[in-house]
Amino acid sequence: MQDEQVTVIKKKRSVFNIILVIVTVILACGSIGLFIAPQIAHHGYADEDEFQAYADQQMKETSALPATKSQLMTYDYGKKQSIAIRYDPTFDEELAVFRDQRIRDIEKEFIDKVSKHKDEQAAEKERRLFDQPNQNVLLIDTAVYETGNGARTIAIQATEYLQENNLPVRQDSTIDTWLLADVDNSAIKPVQVLKVDYKEKAASYIQEYIHTNYGDGRLSEDADSYLTPEEQNLNKFVMYKGTMTFFFDEGTVADASEGVVSVEVPKSYMSEVVRTSIVKRVIDPNRPMVALTYDDGPGLDAEKRILKCLKKYNAVATFFYLGNRVKQDKNDVRLAYSIGCEIGNHSWDHSDLTSLSKKQIRSQIKKTNKAIASVTGEKPTVFRPPYGSFNDDVLEAADMPAILWQLDTLDWKSRDAKQ
Repeated sequence: MQDEQVTVIKKKRSVFNIILVIVTVILACGSIGLFIAPQIAHHGYADEDEFQAYADQQMKETSALPATKSQLMTYDYGKKQSIAIRYDPTFDEELAVFRDQRIRDIEKEFIDKVSKHKDEQAAEKERRLFDQPNQNVLLIDTAVYETGNGARTIAIQATEYLQENNLPVRQDSTIDTWLLADVDNSAIKPVQVLKVDYKEKAASYIQEYIHTNYGDGRLSEDADSYLTPEEQNLNKFVMYKGTMTFFFDEGTVADASEGVVSVEVPKSYMSEVVRTSIVKRVIDPNRPMVALTYDDGPGLDAEKRILKCLKKYNAVATFFYLGNRVKQDKNDVRLAYSIGCEIGNHSWDHSDLTSLSKKQIRSQIKKTNKAIASVTGEKPTVFRPPYGSFNDDVLEAADMPAILWQLDTLDWKSRDAKQ
């Protein structure tokens, strides 16, 4: 009887041990599966063909740029990083050089980031059961859009993926835009193709769109601060024949998981603030501005240096010329006029006009107007009395607005460059 009981107990223990072994094996397999699953779930790309398919899919999912008719793709598959670029073909060599330089800057920055991660990636490789293909990726999406009023906008979106725990993780997605004149690809400002109140018009539409389409926790905590009608909020856009698309970098108006956010504002909504053609210079009353004025010229070498600086930075000033000096430096007068500077009358020989007779005052004004018109083809439209000294007789003879100043640099007093 006892022998039978002992036999039964042994059988039960054997069954229990078998079950225990099975459970242990299952748990072990599960643990191994949890360890290797991330490594085999995303096999990545082992060659250029696989990377091309991957890049095409990711570009489709992440691009915020409006589609254009003819776009080409290039793929650069590498051991440390792989880069894909989508772009519009162009016969404009200067435009292509401008775009390609921006692309090279983005590529360099990305390669530097990958290089900083190499030690971390090497340590991760030692912990892996399987050696996975490279997952460091840069996608660059570019496009060129004709505005329809003499300008073009270029947009470049860059999306970065860096390898973390064997998977490509999106690190950042940014977008930049440039506004260029058609004729010479020179950089121009938004207010040269849009009226100064375009920001208020666009912001009202964008605010409603964002709050309607990005509710339920998809907005960032400080979204509203990026939706106000300020230039720093609305300075990334493209325009295609009146229709405008504004862009907001990842993590600004929406949660970072949304990537770059784009909002298309229809032509019917923006048409009243789109200029018919580029204007050369615009005064924006909503921004602080400084008017530079120079007296007593044309001023020989000093004026040549001033004009060179103004031309370099696409800026202008007002030159109040003395009539008796115009002839000796007429080339500088022509240059000032040609780059858009305002030309004013500062009398013939810098006399204190309040000490002269009415006839003498009229002669000072008239002779100077004639001298300037003989060089520029136009008479001055503004006047500055020497020493800022004037009376009713002076104003009547000038028959132009008398322009004084708010700040005098006193350079004429010290004649010292350091001061």
